[in-house]
Amino acid sequence: MTTQAKQIDEAAFGVVYGSITVMALLMGMHTPIENPGHQALLLFGSVFVVAVAKAYAEICERMLQSGNAAGWSDIRAVWGHSRTVLLAANGPTLAFLLSAIGLYDPDTALTMAQIVAIALLGWFGGRIGWRVRGSIVSMFLGAVLTGGLGLAITLLKFVIH
Repeated sequence: MTTQAKQIDEAAFGVVYGSITVMALLMGMHTPIENPGHQALLLFGSVFVVAVAKAYAEICERMLQSGNAAGWSDIRAVWGHSRTVLLAANGPTLAFLLSAIGLYDPDTALTMAQIVAIALLGWFGGRIGWRVRGSIVSMFLGAVLTGGLGLAITLLKFVIH
């Protein structure tokens, strides 16, 4: 496996977890969106807080398991794993920022953010299907299943609101 493919696979946990977090945050946004720049900050900031919380929880777990204080190498390793959650926030945040500068209306930004998050989930689901079974069918099923989770969260938003 190439180094780039390995890096993508290692980022899967964070990106999938981050995408689901993004979808949950988008679910709480109400239209009409009045300030897309503010929504971009809230979205990225919230996912950042989730990444920090995840890293902190992993550090706590490591210290409890080992009985030793965490060192810088532990903190770097844990942050290296946790920061991949932020990758999922980049596209949806960009959708709101582009709206903030006037490229399109804020409600379109919300739709685009949801599409980007679902597409990212679908892509990783397809990657998982390919790595596990190595067939187009499993890649397609993985994409549909994982992307479908994001779509289900989006549909839940419309049911609740």
